[in-house]
Amino acid sequence: MPIQGGLPPRNPRFVGREDLLAQVHGLLDNGPVVLLPSADQRSGGTGRTQLAVEYAHRYARGYELVWWIPAEQTAGMRAALVGLASRLGLPEARDINRTLCAVRDALSRGEPYRDWLVVFENANRPEDITPYLPGGTGHVLVTSRDPRWGSEPAQAVPVPVFDRADSVDFLRLRNPELSELDADRLAARLADVPMALAEAAAVQVSAGWPVGEYLRRYDQRAAELATPTPVRVACDLAAEALRSGSPAAAQLLELCAFLAGAPVSWRLFWAARGLDLAPELARTVRVERRLKAALRLIGQYGLAELDPPGEHLTVHPLVRGLLAEDPTARRLTGPAAAPTAAGLAGGRVDRRDTVRAMLAAADPGDPDNPTNWPRYAEIIPHLVHCDLLGGEAEELRQLVINCVRCLFARGDYDSSRDLAAQAVRRWRDDLGDTDEHALLAAFHLANAMRAVGRTEDARLLNAQTLRTQREVLGADDETTLATANSVGADLRIQGHFGQARQLDADNLVRYRRLFGESYPLTLRCANNLAVDLRLLGDFRGARALDEQVLRQRQAVLVDSHPEVLSSRAGLAFDLFGLGDYPGAADVLAAAPADDLGEDHPMVLWAGRFAAMAARRRGQPHARQLAERSVGLFRQKFGDHNVETLGALVSLAHCARDDGDLESAYLLLERAVAGYRSLLGEGHPFALAAVGDLAGVVRAMGRHAQARTLGSEALGGLRRSVGADHPFALCCANGLAADLRETGEAQQAREVAADTWARSRNVRGATHPDTLACAFNLALDAGDDTGRGLVLAELTKAYGDQHPVVTAAAAGRRLETEIEPPPL
Repeated sequence: MPIQGGLPPRNPRFVGREDLLAQVHGLLDNGPVVLLPSADQRSGGTGRTQLAVEYAHRYARGYELVWWIPAEQTAGMRAALVGLASRLGLPEARDINRTLCAVRDALSRGEPYRDWLVVFENANRPEDITPYLPGGTGHVLVTSRDPRWGSEPAQAVPVPVFDRADSVDFLRLRNPELSELDADRLAARLADVPMALAEAAAVQVSAGWPVGEYLRRYDQRAAELATPTPVRVACDLAAEALRSGSPAAAQLLELCAFLAGAPVSWRLFWAARGLDLAPELARTVRVERRLKAALRLIGQYGLAELDPPGEHLTVHPLVRGLLAEDPTARRLTGPAAAPTAAGLAGGRVDRRDTVRAMLAAADPGDPDNPTNWPRYAEIIPHLVHCDLLGGEAEELRQLVINCVRCLFARGDYDSSRDLAAQAVRRWRDDLGDTDEHALLAAFHLANAMRAVGRTEDARLLNAQTLRTQREVLGADDETTLATANSVGADLRIQGHFGQARQLDADNLVRYRRLFGESYPLTLRCANNLAVDLRLLGDFRGARALDEQVLRQRQAVLVDSHPEVLSSRAGLAFDLFGLGDYPGAADVLAAAPADDLGEDHPMVLWAGRFAAMAARRRGQPHARQLAERSVGLFRQKFGDHNVETLGALVSLAHCARDDGDLESAYLLLERAVAGYRSLLGEGHPFALAAVGDLAGVVRAMGRHAQARTLGSEALGGLRRSVGADHPFALCCANGLAADLRETGEAQQAREVAADTWARSRNVRGATHPDTLACAFNLALDAGDDTGRGLVLAELTKAYGDQHPVVTAAAAGRRLETEIEPPPL
């Protein structure tokens, strides 16, 4: 049997449809097939889902993999595709869109399965599905009600009502006591519509109504309706029978009118046990046994599907629509309503409010904690359908915020952005621009925008939000501080490292005063300030702060916690920047990261820094580490990402050390283009990559070109980060060589002397890069004594077998490359 994921159980009472099954089987080799309602049944109810389930089971042995994807809700579809990624052995990227595209591409390539079937159920918005439709040798089957699927990219197969013989068989399989004549009478009255037949059969069995009684009630109910379709009348009768048999079960079903088509967990209903409900419903939801019995009863009356474990109830979209329109539904909260128009409208409002309160009660809190994500996954599909954004209670708005954050933490940035954008629009309209929840939603919206690459939009929104929060809530409010931290990230992305440091330093003072030294958010703010210091080249200041934060995190967290690893990785880069390459390697070696997985961002950073330290220590496996690091960064973040570009720079340095100048050139050329595209030509990272590229061009002997590149980079770096920044010092050291080779000896000596003096003041006389500058200065001056003294210091720093020492002993100039830290 194939590997199966999410496939509903086979219907043992499936009848007919042989021609349709054969037609679908024949068409799938030509591309995706979509099952649509026939032209005379546009509203549905013709059994498309059951046909897809039967096809998947009947032909399962022809596939290696069968995967069922509920596609009515985007979030549910994405979650199912992420589950498929795990089955395909694909790493889960930080951005869920990358994971979804990786699933599509792996299936299209036939890796690891060539023969597969993927079913998208209720894909009613083609534009949401088509980006993820795979090609290749597998098959894609779609069920939908949207006629836009009738053209590209799928082949449409209309699913009509039953023929009469199949209708009779269908009814008699469900009620063996039903005569063929009575089955024919029912089928005729219900126009052979499969869903209406299923409802009638379920009511007959569960309520015990004879055929004559059912048809009498059917005609009576049809006469009361303006547009009496078979599905509408059959559903009304089923709901009436359920209400007579169990008012509590009927009231649970009525709640489903304000829930989405996604499976509804029994836990959501159970969360209502503390609410002010009608007595019988309250008694039912308070006890798990009674609640599950009521859900089973809803399924027995044919008004919903209950999964085999009895955990999730799925109500057909047509049933939900009819329930929402039903003016006879009773109030679920407070006293019973009088049978007036006003009271009946109030009943509908009360049902929606009950659902809202139920969802809020089910909120587990702590949306960053992965153990709570499954519970949020049960809530999120229902937010829009019950108009939770329109709720007045604060706990409802907080639930929306938590769901936005959960989607972000899971890496579903698009869904997080969409929900946050809806919240911002709605709450600004309803509550005003200064409402604290509208401001909080705007903060989360900016985070999601930044994550999907809309950095300028995020910056503008954050700046506006922070101004308003400071005016309305004050600078010390916790949400104001959170937005200020986010603005710091915007400033770093812009290359305004000094402004980011000032803002984060102010934030840290406030956090420490308000929450204490060891409060988790205080430590995150301290971590951000260390990032700023690192970007400014102040590795001593960053080291002191990182060591302090690491001690405080280790006091309360296990060593494998992501935030502990973050501090270790930051400290390792600090030591690298200070020239202590063995110390950096030792810090990373002591970090247990197995629990996080090789593609966790903190593990990726640690891997890149380990490759950097290995290269600086002259270890032969450095390039292998760097190549692996690039591969993992690309899998996690994609090519168009700042962190991936940093890994490319590190790999280019390894390639250059190996003498593979062509590879180094191509890697740095990609890094320059990427940084310019993402951050702008004047960003320090883009300029630093140009400086590194000049070094490779110099090694190729093209000094005039290298001089042009180096001058451009150095001028930009001096303007953006200052002449004393390590980026500028590394670039100036290389430029001095190019000036000398192009006949500008005097300027070369001036640049070399200035660079050495600045490096000694900033990095210290014994820093390896300062020693490189000193060696080059002595080499250019023909100072053999000075060369010998510096060579002795280099030997102390690196060891006598290190490639740098070997190059210096041979009288070759020493390069100083730039390694951009994480933003």
